[in-house]
Order: sequence, then structure tokens, then C-alpha cells
Amino acid sequence: MGRIALSALTDDLYRQSHSREQTLSMFLEERDPSPEGSKLDAFGRLMQEAGIVTRNIPERNIFSSKVEAFYRTNENKVLFPEFVARTLVHAMTAFPLYNYLVAAKTAIDSNVHKGSYLDFDDADNKKAVEMRRVTEAADLPTARLKLGETAITIYKYGRAIEASYEALRRMSIDLFVRHINRIGTMAADNKVAEILYVIKNGDGNNNAAPVINTSTLDGTATTAITRKAWVKFLLSFYPDKCNTVVANEDGLIQILEVLYPKFEVAGKMDELLANGLTVKTTLPQGLIDNTTLLYSPRIEKINNKEVVIGLDRGNTIEEIFEVGSTISEADTFIKNQTKMLTVSENSGFMKIFSDTSKILSIQ
Repeated sequence: MGRIALSALTDDLYRQSHSREQTLSMFLEERDPSPEGSKLDAFGRLMQEAGIVTRNIPERNIFSSKVEAFYRTNENKVLFPEFVARTLVHAMTAFPLYNYLVAAKTAIDSNVHKGSYLDFDDADNKKAVEMRRVTEAADLPTARLKLGETAITIYKYGRAIEASYEALRRMSIDLFVRHINRIGTMAADNKVAEILYVIKNGDGNNNAAPVINTSTLDGTATTAITRKAWVKFLLSFYPDKCNTVVANEDGLIQILEVLYPKFEVAGKMDELLANGLTVKTTLPQGLIDNTTLLYSPRIEKINNKEVVIGLDRGNTIEEIFEVGSTISEADTFIKNQTKMLTVSENSGFMKIFSDTSKILSIQ
């Protein structure tokens, strides 16, 4: 498809992209694919053509444009809502906790969504998902992929910015981006709270994370995580793996004490190794190593007991976001020159698989 020139930009492009469940960036890139190795995508090239500089590069004596650069022409105005949306989304996805907890991000064109789930426990086919030997001409076992019974809840994440029209347009874009980034970070932290809730309680489709007591894994682990309980908890994810763990301060300290033995134990091992003892163990399945530890003060006790959350981050959480939810208010701001700019995104979270997250309760 032919490239969309700056002179051809109109508000109608947002409606066209929305109807295709695409962001404006996706819509433009589809029509003007970036050459391999290009540092700019289609939207970035239009920003460059408009002469809008978005960041300071003081070592080159280059400084960002003012926000008023988006008001020079009607075409430039069309770029502003998508610029705000891209800045906000980048800030949210760069937030470390969010980045490690969300496996996939899917666009929808409404504020209602029912996710698709593999049915592992169909009453008529208990072993539906097993790949097992079948006799000649016999039917293969069937795994059923069906819609969930409960719709995913969509929330609005972001902030409203109250500022005079004149003050905002005379602000440098570099400084404006810092404010949007701050809003994005706060919104991402709010998203994390919802993600942890969904992992723990499910998304409304009977898929809450099971709770495993440390004492069940190791009879001596009634007040603290032991090495035995920790290893057995990680192994309980097989054939998946627990590659991400989220804990509050107390839980994180306990895990670190398990992973890093007390000085006298480590010292004795160093002594043995120094005397010629060679020990090497390889665990190629990756079931009990390479685990990312994340801290969150939002991890709450269950029945007054400390807990940690474990998950296979590549198969647990999918974010559903409403296309266009980040741009409508910015678009209105440009046209009406109002004093309130709402920077937000409508999104919700669902579980991809119900058995890739578990909770370890210290009791």
C-alpha cells in the first residue's frame, strides 16, 4: 500500500485504524512498512517530516520542540494523540514489575471481552489434552478451546492533567514526556495490583491460583521457607516452570536466605572445593534455576500468613486493552483547547492458562 504523506493526515485515520482493531502506529506501519534496520517506524518518519523534535540531545546541541509544534498545522495536530498514547504505553510497559508479569497484550475494539480457554477438565474427556498413543483409525483425544463464562473486567488506568492551554503548549516536549512517563509509571503500578489480584483470585472463570503450604512440602517448614519446601514448590510446576516469583519484604528475605546459605555452610563448601573436591550438577530442564525474584509491597497475607506468588511468566497473564482509549481525550483537548487533558488506557487482565501460577503459603 502507498505511503501516507504528512499532508494526507486527517482525524479519519483514527477511525479507520480503530475499525481494524489497530493503533494509529500499526495502521501507518501496515501501509508504509519500515525498511529492515530502520531506526524509525512509519509514525516516527511522519514526526520527522513535521519537524517535531521530541528529546534533548545536549551533546549535539539539539533540544526538543515545544508542545506548540503539534499545533502548527492541522496535520501536526493529528500526530499529537498518538504521540501521547505511545509515550504513555512505553512508560507503562517499561515498568519492571509490569514487564515481567505480562506475557501478551491484545487489542480489542470495545470495553467488553470474553477470553478463550483450553478446557483441561472436560467431564467427558478428562485426558483431552494428553498426547497419548492411539490405535490405528481411532480418534485422537480432543482439547476444547472455548470462551470463558465471565467477561474480563476493563478498568481505566491513568491521570487527568489540569493545565492552561497556553502553559501546556509552551512546555518543551522533553519535559512534557517526563510528566507522561510519571503518569505511566503510576498507572503501571496500579496495573500490577490488578495483575496480582487476577493471579491470586482468577479472572472470574474459575482459575484462581492454588495455595500450597510450606508444611505440606516439608513437615519442618511451619514458620519459614526451607530449601526442601522451596525446591518442591518449584518442581510442582512441571511440565511448566516457575521462572518468576513475586514476594513482599518478608517473603523475599526468606527466599534469599534459602538461595544463599549461611556463612558457615558456604565456608565449609569453599574449604572442600579448595581441597580438590569437584562438584558439578547440571539441571537442563531449568526447573529450579534461573528464577527471577520480584519485590512488591502489594503481596498481602492469606489467613494472616506470609505468601509468595510463583508463575511461568510467558504463559500466565494476557492484557486486554481497548484500541483508541488512550487518544480520545487528547484529541478533544486539541480541538477544544480545554484545560483538562486525560491520559489513560482502558485495559483488563485474564489468565492464559490456569495451572501456570501457584501461591506458596508459609505455614
